[in-house]
Amino acid sequence: MTVPTAPPAERRVHLARGISLGQRAIVPVLALISLVGLIVARVWPVPSVDSGEPTCILRILTGLPCPGCGMTRSWVHLAHGDVATAFEYNLFGPLAMAAAAGLVVYTAVALVRRQPTERLFDQLNPKVLMVVMGLWLGYSAIRMVSIGIGQDYFALVVA
Repeated sequence: MTVPTAPPAERRVHLARGISLGQRAIVPVLALISLVGLIVARVWPVPSVDSGEPTCILRILTGLPCPGCGMTRSWVHLAHGDVATAFEYNLFGPLAMAAAAGLVVYTAVALVRRQPTERLFDQLNPKVLMVVMGLWLGYSAIRMVSIGIGQDYFALVVA
């Protein structure tokens, strides 16, 4: 007599402590993307980023800035030492760049010490992340409305 068995469940590769390979790879992949962004910001010539055409789809279609509009220019200016202009392009650009640099350093230290990089998630406070996200979206909404009604507080972003 044969005992009916359930069909095999989706097989996931699990590493130590029940963490899947996908979960373990998130932080290093994000750190690698951040590192590439930091390098690009440093080697991108400032004059070309200031005079280039917009690449933001929302801005191209509507003329209004998205929450990330000005972020690339902000990173480039900050990477070249122009802190004031970096904040003018996007108030959250320098904050995002600092977070990216911190992620790269955290990941490098964890890998050198052979510690699991996913411990980063235990150190992040979801409430703080939600507040920062809310402030970023609020700032973006104010920026969109002010440009939409013709105020030029954020003219540098859409110039």
